[in-house]
Amino acid sequence: MDIRQSFGQRIKELRLRCGWTQEELAERSGLHPNYVGQVERGEKNISLENIAKLAHGLHVELSLLFQFEKHPVPAEQIRSLLEEFAEEDQFFVMRQVEEMARWMKQKRPSTRDM
Repeated sequence: MDIRQSFGQRIKELRLRCGWTQEELAERSGLHPNYVGQVERGEKNISLENIAKLAHGLHVELSLLFQFEKHPVPAEQIRSLLEEFAEEDQFFVMRQVEEMARWMKQKRPSTRDM
């Protein structure tokens, strides 16, 4: 797989994590939806300016776009998303995340149980 395909798959992965269509990512990034599709399929040799637009649209650091291996959503991306909310709302979201983490730990068997 070449760099364009790897990069395109990474953009698609991040877009899907956000629950967005190509059209939504294009709108948030100031790009044409057809162009986003071509980038995701590895058909375009994307410019640095458009890479920056995609990072901005996805609310992530540029470097995250080049991490081609599958990773959980990084804390930095969560922080970036929360910055858009009032402090009171940030605390509300944090409580929800803590509750989900506790629930997931209870549902997931520990390694000693396996």
